[in-house]
Amino acid sequence: MNIAMVSCQHFTSGIGNYSFELSRHVREFNPNLKLYKVYKPDHPDASYHTNTWIHPLPYKSFRNLHPYVLPFFLRQGLSKTHADIYHAHWFLSGLALCYLPKIQGVVTMHDVSLLHIKEATQTYENYYKWALNRFKKRKFKLVVVSETAKQDALKYTDYPERLIWVAPNGINQERFYPLRKEPHEKFRIIYSGGLGKRKNLDLLFQAYRLLKEKFIDIELRIAGAYPERTVYPKLVQDMALKDVYFTGYIPDNEMNRFYNSGDLLIYTSLYEGFGFAPLEAMAAGVPVITTTGGSLKEISGGGAICSGYNASEIASLASELILNPNRYDDQVEKGLAWVKQYNWSQAAQQILSLYNHDTV
Repeated sequence: MNIAMVSCQHFTSGIGNYSFELSRHVREFNPNLKLYKVYKPDHPDASYHTNTWIHPLPYKSFRNLHPYVLPFFLRQGLSKTHADIYHAHWFLSGLALCYLPKIQGVVTMHDVSLLHIKEATQTYENYYKWALNRFKKRKFKLVVVSETAKQDALKYTDYPERLIWVAPNGINQERFYPLRKEPHEKFRIIYSGGLGKRKNLDLLFQAYRLLKEKFIDIELRIAGAYPERTVYPKLVQDMALKDVYFTGYIPDNEMNRFYNSGDLLIYTSLYEGFGFAPLEAMAAGVPVITTTGGSLKEISGGGAICSGYNASEIASLASELILNPNRYDDQVEKGLAWVKQYNWSQAAQQILSLYNHDTV
């Protein structure tokens, strides 16, 4: 079976990392795979193109028009390819597949958070829905990364259930693992991820304020790109919070060190179709407190401490870990054991099973 995987994002993004990890692990079972991905010669991931199985799809950016024109660039690069299966890794690359006649198509949507939590403009949301309708007409299989994401897809779209497959992501435990702890003066709470509205950092800051009233020697470090473009630095200032630091973007090869530098990850997202950060922190030996929006309880709940959307509850759970070393150590071990079930080889086998399954 000849497989063509198509990525609309660079490897430095979450979706791009999904493309790389899934593709290289599927190749372990079927080497007849090529990954076609967006390419710019000056991008940090350009070096990956020395791999003979990774093929460039050059494109031009048009700022706000980028998502609307990118599928045309991808289509142009795919027009002379031939494969038994075409697998796009998000809806933008899925739209490129719609221009290829008579193909067997698969689109990893990951989740339908754009329909669950209103973050995008109405124009972009309509574009997203239009894409889903095109996939349905072409009878493309959809991949989502949790049972919760599947139920949301059924609730918010009318996509046929027989065409929706669940294949959870993996965690690369060669990248995320415990390091020897470097001493620091204060108990360090960390967060890693996006800084959009859905991530609900307001609640994290409220919980931190309560903790700061109880514990002087704590600090909070926020890892996420372009904090200066968000309301959060001003919010921290308005709340008069001390010892809060925004790291900005942290390169992938430094993320394990960031997780290991923390004593506790608190994750207050309103919705996640999967949620990488809690699992990556667990793999690094850091205990996790998480809210339960979307799939967070399903995917991370067995290794994390789950909380409601209440600052006092989150602060109370964190206090218990700070004050009780035995409870803290037990939670570290619980997370390390839980995260082992998420591996990319298993994800690759599930995807290959999907390819071979006739849904008609």
